[in-house]
Amino acid sequence: MFNLQMEILVLISLLTGFSGFILNYGLGFRVSLTNRIVPLACTTIGAASAFLLQDPGKALVFFAAATTQFIAFVFVSRLRQRGSFFWHAMAGLASNGAWYATMHIFDGVGAYWIFLFPFMAGILSGRTIGVLWAQYIEKIFNLKADATRDDRLAAGKRLRLISQEPTFWTLTGLLILYILYGLVYFESAIKYALLIVVGLGLLQNFFIALTTRAAQRGNNWYIAITGVCSGATFLISATYLFSQNLPMELVIPYMLSTALGSTTGAVFSMIIEWRWSLAPDQHLGQKTGKDEKKQSRTPYVIFATLAVIWILASESIFGLLGYETQSIKFPIPIPGLNDLHRTVIMLAASLVFFLDTALHTVTSRAGNRNHTGYHVSACIPKGAVDFSRMGFLSMNSSIPEIVPLGILSSCLGSLFGKSASERIERWLEARMDIVEDRGGKIATPQPSLQK
Repeated sequence: MFNLQMEILVLISLLTGFSGFILNYGLGFRVSLTNRIVPLACTTIGAASAFLLQDPGKALVFFAAATTQFIAFVFVSRLRQRGSFFWHAMAGLASNGAWYATMHIFDGVGAYWIFLFPFMAGILSGRTIGVLWAQYIEKIFNLKADATRDDRLAAGKRLRLISQEPTFWTLTGLLILYILYGLVYFESAIKYALLIVVGLGLLQNFFIALTTRAAQRGNNWYIAITGVCSGATFLISATYLFSQNLPMELVIPYMLSTALGSTTGAVFSMIIEWRWSLAPDQHLGQKTGKDEKKQSRTPYVIFATLAVIWILASESIFGLLGYETQSIKFPIPIPGLNDLHRTVIMLAASLVFFLDTALHTVTSRAGNRNHTGYHVSACIPKGAVDFSRMGFLSMNSSIPEIVPLGILSSCLGSLFGKSASERIERWLEARMDIVEDRGGKIATPQPSLQK
C-alpha cells in the first residue's frame, strides 16, 4: 500500500509522459508518433522501476526530480540559443532550481548508485518531453537560433536590449532584496555562503551561456576560451555547494543569480556571434572532410598537454606549496579501486570529466535539432557518465586539485564533442531551426516562421 505522496508523484510522472499527445491533439502542434510514444514509455518504465528498489518512495522522488531537472535542462538549452530574454530567464529559473533540488536529494543519499536506473529513465523522459514543449514555445513566439539575423544586436541598439528589458531588472531586484533579507535574518555562516553562492552563480552561468552557445556554432577558440571559464566557475560552485551540504536557504539566490548570469551571458554571446558572423549549422552541406572549413587544432594540443602535466605533477606541485594532498576516491564505487595509485585514479577521473562534457555537448546539440533518434541515443551514455561525475564531485568536494583536472578535461571534451556532433549532423542532416520532427527526417520550416 503506497502513501498519497507517492501516488501523486506517479500521477504527475505519467501525465508529463502524455506531453506528445497533449500537444498533438490538445494544442494542435504536430508531434510524430515516435515523439508521442517515447516520453510515455520512459516515464512509465522509470516510475515502475522505482517500485522495485528497496526504498521505492525515495527512488520515486529521485526519478521525479531527475525528470523535472532534465525537462528544464533541455528547455533552457534550446531557449538559451534563441533571442527571448523572458523565456530564457523562465527556463533558467526552472533548470537551476531543479538541479539544486536534485543534487540536494543526491547529496543526502548514501548508496546513491542504486538510483542509477531511475536517473537514466529520468534523463530520457525529461529531455524528450522538454524538447517537445520548447519546440512549441519556439513556434508560437517565432524564436530563432541565429543571432546574426537579430536586428536588436546592430551597433547602437545593444545597450537598449538589456536596459529596456523588464525581465533583467526583475531578476536583479529580486536578487538584491533576497540578499538584504539574508544579511538581516540568516546566521553568520549562511550570510557568508549566500554572498559566495550569488557571486559564483552569476559567473558560472554567464560563462555556461557563452560556452553552450559557442559549442553550437563550431569555432574552436571560442569554445576553448569560454570552456575554461565555465569549467572553472561550475566546478568551484558545485564543490562549494556540496561542501556546504546544499542548504535549502540558498536555493532561491542560486536560482536568481544563475538565471541572471545565464540571460546576460546569452546576450553577450549574441553580440560576439553578430560581430564574428558565427551562425549554427554552418557545417551542414559539407559532405567530406576536404570541404570542411579548417578549425585550429591548437586548443586540443594545449589542453591535452596541460592535463597530462597536472595528472603527473599535481601532487608534487601541492607539496612544494606546503599543501598536504588528500586521498582521492575513484569515480565509480567498485570495491578495491580506491587502493589504486593516485595517478590511475586521476586518469579515471579525467576520463569521466572528458566523456561527460563531450556527451553533454553532443546531447545539447542533439536536443536543439530535429532528430529524435540522435537525441535519445546521446542521452543514454550521457546519463551514466553524468551520474559518475556528480558522484565523484560529491565524494571529493573538499579536494581542490580536482578542479584544474576537471577544467582541462572538460575543455577537451567540449572540443571533441563539437567535432563528433558536426559529423553526426552532416550524416543525419539534423538542423536547429526546425520545429516539427517527422519520423526523424528533415522537416522544411513552415513559411510563417521564416523572415
